Amino acid sequence: MIVFPILYICLLRLGGHPIASAAIALILVEVNLILFTLAIKKSLVGSKWGADHSTPFWSWRHFAYFFAQDCFFVWCRSPLVLCAGTILANPILRGMGCHIGHRTIVARPLQCSDWNAVSFGNDCVIDGFLQFHSFENMTLKVKRTHIQDGSTVAFGTTVMGGSVIGPDTTILPLSLVLKEMIMTTATYEGSPAQPVMAPLAGTENSIRVDHVSESPSVGDDDRAILPLPGLVRLAVQVEEPP
Repeated sequence: MIVFPILYICLLRLGGHPIASAAIALILVEVNLILFTLAIKKSLVGSKWGADHSTPFWSWRHFAYFFAQDCFFVWCRSPLVLCAGTILANPILRGMGCHIGHRTIVARPLQCSDWNAVSFGNDCVIDGFLQFHSFENMTLKVKRTHIQDGSTVAFGTTVMGGSVIGPDTTILPLSLVLKEMIMTTATYEGSPAQPVMAPLAGTENSIRVDHVSESPSVGDDDRAILPLPGLVRLAVQVEEPP
């Protein structure tokens, strides 16, 4: 890009060290690319469109929206990948229009490309796939998703647009949060995500084994309770071979 050689030459003419000038020029180039992306997003998308909006397929708004996203993916990739999993990515996302609370960590910042549809509370951990726009009947629809304070979206979970995830909620890995789902405080898993049922009393850490043995010291109906970690509750029966 032409910006780098211009900045590098200017720094050298100012008496800078060649290596230091190259490093500073690279940082300034990244800053300029982020500023260019912010300007394109503000001018083409605006600060409000995408909270709960739709536009026909192949319309000017459709092209403008995805052109701004392409600029975001290309020009902001390096700094966001470098800052992924830290709060350092949040200022860039906030500048693009995302609502992100304090101490919230987004493991994949580039997933927040539907900027005006992103609303994350404080102390959240987001490590899933964010699909806040959809195509329905040749129409692009974007709707804001709210993930409230203290919630966790685990690895591989897909969250779709318009859903509301209550405070202190945990979405377990590889789950699916469908469009416009309202999820109260709980732990969820599955596709679609459903509340995790609490284990029955006294069965959290045990397994019943129905054992049939040839040994004369063990009866055919003898049963044992074997400890197992987690929530495993299985009934296993071993039959005598013919």
